[in-house]
Amino acid sequence: MDIIKEIVEAPGLLKEIYGDIAKPGVSQAGKALSTVVGLGNTVLWPVALLNEKAKISLENNLDKYREKVKDIPEEKVAEIPPEVGVPIAEKLAYVSNEELSELYTELLAKASSVDFASQAHPSFVNAINNFSPDEAILLGALKSIKSIPYIEVRLTKKGANEWQTLNPLLFSINSGKNLSFPNNLHAYISNFEGLGVLQVRHDIYIVGENIYEPLEETAKASFQPMAEKLEDRELAFERGRIDITPFGRLLISACTSPKRA
Repeated sequence: MDIIKEIVEAPGLLKEIYGDIAKPGVSQAGKALSTVVGLGNTVLWPVALLNEKAKISLENNLDKYREKVKDIPEEKVAEIPPEVGVPIAEKLAYVSNEELSELYTELLAKASSVDFASQAHPSFVNAINNFSPDEAILLGALKSIKSIPYIEVRLTKKGANEWQTLNPLLFSINSGKNLSFPNNLHAYISNFEGLGVLQVRHDIYIVGENIYEPLEETAKASFQPMAEKLEDRELAFERGRIDITPFGRLLISACTSPKRA
């Protein structure tokens, strides 16, 4: 096959990384990466292979990518646009975190498929660059969520329009995995909002039964003792919701959906 010949002649990089060029997915990877290898810092891949730590990261990430593209029919393999492929390929030599690696390689795989290439927006690479491992986990958790209910917990002055915000964003989300720094959840939501993935809505809330009540009970358990010490103060709750933006939906689909071929 011509693509196998191209892999062998492409100065042996993919052959050195994958070993067996007949391994499932190698021909697809070779064709898709043909517009990327040799550009940017990918020219340093041979150097990376001399460093044990970089070699492990590069081989693991490229093998994960190979697994993702192996079921794409040859006629459906797309050459990856350099504006998407080059910045991702540059990361593959040193990204070792499993969650971030999954996002990068999934986006690369999407860009490798004729059927899904339209989802691989160049700005998604920059978004992932600004994610922590915890945020990569949260992104996956958002996949099956429409909106997230939240409450603002206030300590109000009785009979007056005065209050102190005790918690601006009390919400619950099941990430499916333990976060390394759960106390940073507010910062993660703020980062997602800044990147255009989420929109925190203060003007509307979700209508339904038993949506906000569990959050309010949690707030009472934490803050009621404080309110009871102050005779002129009481707890109050403002309801809102966190929406996933259209940009965020496309990002989640491009980086987390397992369906490619």
